[in-house]
Amino acid sequence: MSDEPRPRTNWPHDVPDARELVEAVRDYLADDLGPRAEGRDRFLLRVAANALSIAVRELEAQPTDAAAHRERLAALGVDSEQALSDAIRDGRFDERRRELVEALWQTTLAKLAVANPRYRDESLEARP
Repeated sequence: MSDEPRPRTNWPHDVPDARELVEAVRDYLADDLGPRAEGRDRFLLRVAANALSIAVRELEAQPTDAAAHRERLAALGVDSEQALSDAIRDGRFDERRRELVEALWQTTLAKLAVANPRYRDESLEARP
């Protein structure tokens, strides 16, 4: 995390914003409760802290990811995931397979960046 204050994007709401609230709960679970917990409780605290880390990454990435996803869909000539699914099923991408695969790959990388950035990095390293 950077020490520089982030510009507020949660108007008209006050600080802390959603990201800061989620981070505070995550840090409490991981740093304060986690070391004192044992067995199953320790495991569940780690799961909860990890889930909150995913939520923070999603909050941070959402505006950029949503715009990029809309652009990918538009470049494929569809306006929704349902329309994309229908087009794939109907064979409309049989002649544009490379373009489709690249768009799906970019979507997958965006999802991995939120779910687990390490998996995304490993996927990039393994790609020919």
